[in-house]
Amino acid sequence: MKKKDYFTPKEISQITDVSTRTLHYYHEIELLIPSLVTYNGYRYYSTQDTAKLQTILFLRKLNLSLEDIQRYFDKSISEKNKILEENISQLVQKRNQLNQMINYIDHHLKNHENEEINMDKFDDYDIQQQYDKEAEIKYGHSTYYQAFKDKQKRLNSTEKQQNNEETMEKFRSFFDQMNQLYIANYETNHIQVKQAISELKDILRIQIPNVDHQFLEYIAFIYENDERFAKTINNHRHKNLNQYIANAIRNNIK
Repeated sequence: MKKKDYFTPKEISQITDVSTRTLHYYHEIELLIPSLVTYNGYRYYSTQDTAKLQTILFLRKLNLSLEDIQRYFDKSISEKNKILEENISQLVQKRNQLNQMINYIDHHLKNHENEEINMDKFDDYDIQQQYDKEAEIKYGHSTYYQAFKDKQKRLNSTEKQQNNEETMEKFRSFFDQMNQLYIANYETNHIQVKQAISELKDILRIQIPNVDHQFLEYIAFIYENDERFAKTINNHRHKNLNQYIANAIRNNIK
């Protein structure tokens, strides 16, 4: 054995930042077997072993499991390329998300440096997915959530995105309208406020067809008590707008 042709686990760890414990585990599961194991159990890795380890680390960054990586090495070149091709779209999506995060943070620092960053405005930070999961846990048993899911099932991904964008635009218009009514000191029982709340019902029914008084009471509650919704509603509007809308909803479902 020429010493310069092989590396000890410690040297491999220094080269690749992979711990010796991980190297031992990879050996144990036969993912990366050292080219040379002496009679007394010392392990030595060749340059080919190091190259294979680099491939393993690369595939791990593609979120492949160790089992999938093991199978990867048993496949043909064309099959390996197919696996890589399948992961390109995921990488592009991650890259786009990172670019959007950078742009969003840059916009915040340039235009809202004296404000706390509002993540509700950043759709690609998975805020909507977080809300959806939270809603499923809290209200998955309710008829409202079931009606929402049934309607979503009838839409493809493009239609869902368009539906969400149109709904959010209608919400923004509603909040702006209510802000004007609040600033103008309209009471919550005023006819224009009643009309606005009626429009809110129509907006909610876009995604939840069975909206009723009980559901409106729930909406009033979260507008009033959920800080995330309050921030979204009050952003660049009156700081108490969320409470005004909650009161208006309750006043119009009596």
